[in-house]
Amino acid sequence: MDCCIIVSRFNEDISWLNNYKEFKIIIYNKGNELKKDNFKEIIKLKNVGRESHTWLKHIVENYYNLNDINIFLQGRIDDLGCMAFENPKDYLKDIDKFGFSVSRYALLGPFHWSHNIGIDKDERYKKQWENKEISRSNLGFRNFAKSIFPKIPILVSTSYGGCFAVKKNNIQKHSLNFYKELLEILSSHKNPIEGHYMERLWCYMFTKNKTLYKSFRNVLTTKLERLRKKDQIL
Repeated sequence: MDCCIIVSRFNEDISWLNNYKEFKIIIYNKGNELKKDNFKEIIKLKNVGRESHTWLKHIVENYYNLNDINIFLQGRIDDLGCMAFENPKDYLKDIDKFGFSVSRYALLGPFHWSHNIGIDKDERYKKQWENKEISRSNLGFRNFAKSIFPKIPILVSTSYGGCFAVKKNNIQKHSLNFYKELLEILSSHKNPIEGHYMERLWCYMFTKNKTLYKSFRNVLTTKLERLRKKDQIL
């Protein structure tokens, strides 16, 4: 199978990748230097744009010779809960149906298109936001999405965590210039809010809402899991 694992690493321990040597592995390193003892292909990148910049960089640089299946993963995947498979092989199970695969789909609806996608109110990002370590956007999330996809609906299939697999044919449905323009946007800041926007738009970019029904089912599953967990705590 012509498949590649593409990893966006800062300073995470990526020794877990040693279990998947049967795959071609490309590591884009934005942190401390890595030894090439275990991995043949390590590409040093400036620490900008979050993982979205890394994915766009890989696509732009390899547009005409992409692997048939591309698995995009962060340096650490065991802290993303249901939003990422801990075994990269699991991304291959349903890849043929949509040409795209994630651990858990979600939905963007009328209340999810706020200007800053709620980051300014999220405790996880509060300090970074107040210190302006996350860049601001003049467009806001909805207008940013419409600038890329003018006909994007209000109800959109999405995923979180920035980890997914996608087939080459799905990537190449968009032009090389399309990705170059996005890469330029993501290259100007260490933590651009557009990186958070992109995390929510990969699914639509590569599936055009073909996964919408599955998103509804997955959202229900997620809600039921949270209710069970809440009951266990009580």
